[in-house]
Amino acid sequence: MKRATHTLTLTLASLLMAMNAEAFTLLNFYQQGNVARAGGSEILSFTKHENTVLSTVGLNHTTDTNDVFGVQIMSLSNTGALSERAFIDLKTSFGASGDMLGLSSVAADTQNRGFGAAALIPTLNTTTTGKVVLYDYTAGFSGPSRVLATLDVGYHPDSVSFSADGTKLFVVNEGEYNGATNAPGSISVIDLSSVTNTAGAAALTNTAVTTRDFSTANLTAGISELQGLRNPSSSASFTAVPDFTSTAIYEAGGFANGIEPEFAAQIGNNLYVTLQENNAIGVYNLTTNKWDDIYKLGTITQTIDASDRDTVGNNNPLLSINDTVTGLPMPDTLKAFTVGANKYLITANEGDARPDDADLLRFATAVTTDRDTVTAGVQSLVDSSQSSKNSDDGVNGLARLNISRINGDTDFDGDIDNPTMIGTRSFSIWNADTGELVWDSGSLETVLAGLDPTRHNMNSGSTANFDTRSDDKGPEPEALTIGEIAGEMYAFIGMERQNGLLMYNINNPNNPYFVGYTNLAANGLVSPENMLFIAAADSPTGTDIVLTGYEGITAANGDVTVSGISVHAVPEPSRALLGLLGLGLVALRRRRA
Repeated sequence: MKRATHTLTLTLASLLMAMNAEAFTLLNFYQQGNVARAGGSEILSFTKHENTVLSTVGLNHTTDTNDVFGVQIMSLSNTGALSERAFIDLKTSFGASGDMLGLSSVAADTQNRGFGAAALIPTLNTTTTGKVVLYDYTAGFSGPSRVLATLDVGYHPDSVSFSADGTKLFVVNEGEYNGATNAPGSISVIDLSSVTNTAGAAALTNTAVTTRDFSTANLTAGISELQGLRNPSSSASFTAVPDFTSTAIYEAGGFANGIEPEFAAQIGNNLYVTLQENNAIGVYNLTTNKWDDIYKLGTITQTIDASDRDTVGNNNPLLSINDTVTGLPMPDTLKAFTVGANKYLITANEGDARPDDADLLRFATAVTTDRDTVTAGVQSLVDSSQSSKNSDDGVNGLARLNISRINGDTDFDGDIDNPTMIGTRSFSIWNADTGELVWDSGSLETVLAGLDPTRHNMNSGSTANFDTRSDDKGPEPEALTIGEIAGEMYAFIGMERQNGLLMYNINNPNNPYFVGYTNLAANGLVSPENMLFIAAADSPTGTDIVLTGYEGITAANGDVTVSGISVHAVPEPSRALLGLLGLGLVALRRRRA
């Protein structure tokens, strides 16, 4: 229900803004306009070998057949400027150009052997396995083709990364449900232990690839971790809230196909993998090639702005961040780090629904516009006890919020007793050994309200779209990276919708605090999707820098027209001001329900 409107004190807001310039210094930015590379920059990778930046380019034109899929190889200068060195065209990797759905990720080798990797998705993503291409990125390349090897991996590869020692390449295969059929999500591990140079990479065959999905044979003996796992694609339609704890559902054929891995991070012998739509993190043992554990992330209670129809304007807006809602973290990106002997995972809790939104519904019982055409006839899933909330102001407050139609049944009678939103609008830190929540930022709307209120939950980088995302996933934290500066650990989080970049000190994982903020919407850089921290020792600028890849602006016909990359210096923040601000933000922590 609506409560008193949330405001930040002038003193706290002033402190936040005072630190903005100190934490982020824009060195350069690179824009890819309405040209062949538009649609690029979504995922980036960097190696200090020849100061190389790799960028995905993936643009599926809707009005013609001039699709562009490939890897952009760039050089990063000592001023932070980016320039294109070469482009590898991969659009016919599955045959005709129309057979490619996407190029989802790139990674640069960690051992300066001169090659990178790219993950490719076919159009028939649930019946044809994906591929990983290895290629030469070096400036001195000479030869008929930069492509060294093409290897088969799992279905719908989503991300690719090298192990720190370079002996393995990890490919996370989402197996994304396409609205009609399922394919199993999995992990592919490519053995690079014999590879010392590009010639060694060119000699690799599919015998170097091990792919493991979540079928029983690939689970460590004695665990039954799939039971109780959220599974949005276990049924073609939902006429009642499923009981995922039931043995019948868990043992039904194809349940494992509904698990959708997204992103991986390594600590020692364990590979931690986000299972976004399933609201979980899988733990993969790199010695046994089995899944040792699956951490179910549960829910986190947040205070949010649930309505996209608040009667506020852009001039000195009065933001209504006052709805208390249960949320599913459902992280996409994660990173791993250690403090002393303790191991941690940090996640950006974006949230994600099925491609057809068939696992969502509007909280209200009477709203019949927008997305509710997808879920017509199922509003009765919300238990009648919630009527006082879902009728709030007719179209405002919780009535507007899109919630999961397959979560929140606390008494297992098939309806929703506890309305639960997709994503938590926060970032979280978890114990890597147990999966327990250590700390949560609370909805980042609260911090952003004091920093940049006129861009509150906007879309497409335009303040004309003020508040339009409040009923969905708010500012939508997605991009994430971490780095050590002057002996302290920091996290950088990008808001896909609100567009801003946040910096937090996480050296004490039990009590992180805000450091700085910037937003480049005015520069035409929209929807941050990926961030990289480059330490001063590796950076051509000689300073710690952060690169951010922006997904870009999408035109009415579905084509991306502008995308790009920003390069920020991130000097060591002033400790006195940070300590004072940290005390003011302790109250923003949230604990898992």
